[in-house]
Amino acid sequence: MAGAREIQLYCLADPTYYDTPGRLRDGESRYPLGLGEPPEGWRREQRGLWTVLRPDGSRLPEQGWKLHVSATADGAERTLAAVARICVARRVAFKFLRSPAALRVANGKSAGRGSSGKFVTVYPATEGEFLALAEELAEALDGFPGPYVLTDLRIGNAPVYARYGAFVELWCQDGAGQPVPALRDPSGTLVPDSREPVFRLPGWVEPPAALRPYLAARQAAGGHLPYHIVEVLRFSNAGGIYLAEGHGTGERVVLREARPYAGLDRAGADALTRLRREQWALERLAGLGCVPRLHEVRTVWEHTFLVQEHIEGVQLFDEAIRRYPLVHQNCTAEQRAEYAHWVGGVVAGLEEALGALHERGVRFGDLHPANVVLRPDGSVVLVDFEYAAELDDRRVPVAGAAGPRIPPGLDGADADRYLLWVTWLMLLMPVLELADCDPGKLPALERRAREWFGLGEEEGPVRPGAVALVESASERRGRELLDGPSLGPVRRELIAGIHAGATPDRPDRLFPGDVAGFADGGTGVAHGAAGVLYALHRAGADWPQEYADWLVAAVRRRADRPGTGGLYDGPLGIALVLARIGRA
Repeated sequence: MAGAREIQLYCLADPTYYDTPGRLRDGESRYPLGLGEPPEGWRREQRGLWTVLRPDGSRLPEQGWKLHVSATADGAERTLAAVARICVARRVAFKFLRSPAALRVANGKSAGRGSSGKFVTVYPATEGEFLALAEELAEALDGFPGPYVLTDLRIGNAPVYARYGAFVELWCQDGAGQPVPALRDPSGTLVPDSREPVFRLPGWVEPPAALRPYLAARQAAGGHLPYHIVEVLRFSNAGGIYLAEGHGTGERVVLREARPYAGLDRAGADALTRLRREQWALERLAGLGCVPRLHEVRTVWEHTFLVQEHIEGVQLFDEAIRRYPLVHQNCTAEQRAEYAHWVGGVVAGLEEALGALHERGVRFGDLHPANVVLRPDGSVVLVDFEYAAELDDRRVPVAGAAGPRIPPGLDGADADRYLLWVTWLMLLMPVLELADCDPGKLPALERRAREWFGLGEEEGPVRPGAVALVESASERRGRELLDGPSLGPVRRELIAGIHAGATPDRPDRLFPGDVAGFADGGTGVAHGAAGVLYALHRAGADWPQEYADWLVAAVRRRADRPGTGGLYDGPLGIALVLARIGRA
């Protein structure tokens, strides 16, 4: 199952459906090296977000030592030009992220730490070529800024990194039976090619002697945090968040780690920029009970840590899930009223907390249930001030969490009050994602919340003027479809929608669906074409035979991939569906 951060990556290329990051709409901004004619004697191809350049007649080994080069957005073109000059002169294959937008995706907050920072990958054919290239690239890029590539060994003072790994696409199964990228060990057996965010060599590989100074530098680098890590609360490309205890004191604190140049957000700010913003806010708000106390900010190795008070309590998001009554089939009006009363008390506390921030001249900018902790006595504490700003800052906040966006032109205290209203509505009706496709859903959901929870018009925070009291398009269409004794019109629209979304020209999927569908090439029963065809078949709907042709071809394309063989997520289920629709 895809994790939350992997799912976020599949939300970037298309505003409506999950899609592969490689279909990012960046055609207007691609680097010139990926356009026009390739260098003479070279061939070029596109692979997802990557542009690959190979000299004619070259043949890569299956695996070996390769080099990664990282870059910042501002210096990426200069970095790419330097690397390309060296690789073309030496006739060494390489690939690069195709555009500034692709670089932001690969180095964003949602990116995996195992691939973070990799802007250019270089594929030397021999160990000798690898060592010569490492030295030349490190000299040419000495002092260039770039995020640290966590999986690799740094070469000198440049954003140049080395790792032993696969050059071509090989697959095997991991301990859980899932297909993963592979290496071939000396016996010829395929074993997992670990992409964990730490430099680690396969057991049979001995590092060249020329790398030993860099290995020693890595071991000697860093510093010391006077804290004992108790628990990892969260990892992201920006850095970790840790529960820790002070050495000698036993006092519990939270460490927020920031990697420079990494974890870019939608505004292009890196993790360190956001940490400094949080430091500013906590210093400005010192002494308020609704804000964690700042202990210190300390840099260890290349990462900076903000140390703050650990708030005993529970996250508002988790507590709301625990209390929410509508998930129970037989919930009573009294239970709904009790929950609404609890929500009202929490929101009143949030309103008071925001007022205290505003008196100090600070805008929170990122209010949502995951950024609120409830103390045991029920009082609220705001956490995560990465998007805080001066109250008179006229820029519309770029919130870090998913959910309804702050409307254009809404800034200062008004932006915080809008998010307060959205948080209140989210606690009552936790389906606000609907408003992204149909803005009229916000007032529609408010009307339904007041109806279900027995709330009068005067209860709850004041509705922001930015929320237009318009009828939801989906509400209006729903009445049109259901204005009769039969569900036939709804059925016809659903089938038409399935056909409208079909993409038989795409090799990676036939129908849009869950992120998990991309793992099996969009073929399976659970998340792919087989499941959709089975539903259409059972509904008695007509569909073109090219759908079945696509599914057969897709299964054949993936015949060499290891799979589980299950009915829902493997070829057995696909075979069953094909038999049912007459394609045994």
